[in-house]
Amino acid sequence: MRRRLRLVLIVIVSLAFLGIAVPAQAIPPKTDSFSDSGTLPWTSCDGFDIIVNFEVTARITEFYDANGDLVTVRGYFHGSGELVNTVTGKTNTGSGPTIFFDNVRTETTTIVALNFHNTVPGQGAVGIDVGRIVIDWATDEMIFEAGVHPGFDGIDWCSMLAGTP
Repeated sequence: MRRRLRLVLIVIVSLAFLGIAVPAQAIPPKTDSFSDSGTLPWTSCDGFDIIVNFEVTARITEFYDANGDLVTVRGYFHGSGELVNTVTGKTNTGSGPTIFFDNVRTETTTIVALNFHNTVPGQGAVGIDVGRIVIDWATDEMIFEAGVHPGFDGIDWCSMLAGTP
């Protein structure tokens, strides 16, 4: 009988502790979205300037661990634009999605993107920046690269928009 009473007391006490214990949970992700549009200077060429009329939508999501610490930030951007020769009115359109991942623990940013995608009829893709890069926060250096990344200055925007429409 004593044994049974002791067992019942242990079970009751154990259940009481289980009832007040709160399991560790991660904070739910936080997401913000925004969009923007407008016209901005793009670059200057010999005899004309190029502006861009653009639209962009973005969604940024922050992820947290069970301690409430920020672990990862993921961003998705989709933009489209029209480049315009301000003298002749010649245009070229382009678009591209960009996804980035900030890893707070490794202090790196990974960008997977089709940053620039501009084509000229008969010439194909004349302005393209596509692939994956990883940047170290401490040194601000690229520590991994795959794809074609000429950068903004590596694309001949002026030739693309020279001449008349």
